[in-house]
Amino acid sequence: MKTIKHFLLTVAALLCSTSMLGVEVEIDGINYEVVTKIKEATVIAKSSGEYTGKVVIPESVEYEGVSCAVTSIGKSAFSGCNYLTSVTIGNSVESIGEHAFAYSFRLTSVTIGNSVTSIGDYAFSGCDRLTSVTIGNSVTSIGYRAFKNCSGLTSVTIPNSVTNIGGQAFLGCSGLTSVTIPNSVTSIGYDAFRDCSGLVSVTIPNSVTSIGGSAFSGCSG
Repeated sequence: MKTIKHFLLTVAALLCSTSMLGVEVEIDGINYEVVTKIKEATVIAKSSGEYTGKVVIPESVEYEGVSCAVTSIGKSAFSGCNYLTSVTIGNSVESIGEHAFAYSFRLTSVTIGNSVTSIGDYAFSGCDRLTSVTIGNSVTSIGYRAFKNCSGLTSVTIPNSVTNIGGQAFLGCSGLTSVTIPNSVTSIGYDAFRDCSGLVSVTIPNSVTSIGGSAFSGCSG
């Protein structure tokens, strides 16, 4: 009896753990890892080919009759998509992973939904044609090198929710001409705006208690 009981417990544990595993599925041209048990989905890279043109990430997707909220954009999900031109991120997404859009050279505009709380390291690094970024008002941190070498950016509005601007976050954004840092920000990382040669105006509020080394080095404008 003990052997049968142990076997049944093992099977139950395996079934439980399996139900928490994600299933990779393509819905309307976007790849997701879907976990129906918690009704959540993560945008992931295409298993073959790459994303092109304009992509709109919905707030939810349906898989096997279960509606799952799209809560995150996974690591490197759109990285290196050379023909991706614009992305609109639904309001259900809470996080943008590392390298999510890095080196997508034709990406020109991004709208980040109001539920996103963090922009991961290198998220848009190397997107040199990116001219427009709308950052939602729930973002609290902008990651390390998040917008590094986005030389096409001319202006960035940092919302009042942001408390930390990561190291080298805007390094090499030579087209950036003005930055307004809100009262919520307490720290600006090292090299954060280094080599932003077009920068002519910066407003830093009294809330900032630390500015990293070389944060504005090379801002010749």
